[in-house]
Amino acid sequence: MKHIRQKLQRLNVVQISVILVIIGLFLGVFFANILQSYYYDRMMNYHNVIFSEIVREKINYSQLFFYILKENLKEFMVFWLLSITILGIPYMVLRLIYFGFSLGFFISVIAMQYGFKGMLLILVYEFPHGLIYIPVILLSLYKGFVLCRSIYYDNRNITDTIRSLLKSYILLIIFLIALLLLGSFLEAYVGSFFLKKTLGFFI
Repeated sequence: MKHIRQKLQRLNVVQISVILVIIGLFLGVFFANILQSYYYDRMMNYHNVIFSEIVREKINYSQLFFYILKENLKEFMVFWLLSITILGIPYMVLRLIYFGFSLGFFISVIAMQYGFKGMLLILVYEFPHGLIYIPVILLSLYKGFVLCRSIYYDNRNITDTIRSLLKSYILLIIFLIALLLLGSFLEAYVGSFFLKKTLGFFI
């Protein structure tokens, strides 16, 4: 146990993040296979009803854009607010595991349901907005970790540290919000269009 602890202490934040995502990914794949009988009927309902509605109905792109943007900003603000509290690092650990779990579960479910053709659906589901979201997520996690560690582990005067560090993070946060705006636009207008067309091959 002591040997394992020493090895973990040598890992940097990126390596630990990758390990946490892999743990979540493994759990997601495992539970997707174990619980297949429980969600099969729901998947068939999505296939027969929801997918058909998405293909048939006209998309209100502006309404979808504002909904996606609101949800993204809400999650973004929660992340940064927690990053200046003692709960910041535990929250990031849980988010990384949850991200891996969701990814593993989603890929497994789609692959079991649609086989190789499901890979196309997975790709379209995350493209092109994923190209924006992934850098935002990675940069936020890294900078959020550094911020939380600087406040609660590297300094004693927490209040003054928060004030001084937040000033240096303002430009970064504005930049990330601008990227979220772009990602939300791509997801609403481009991603939803591609998804709608792709679902036509599945019904």
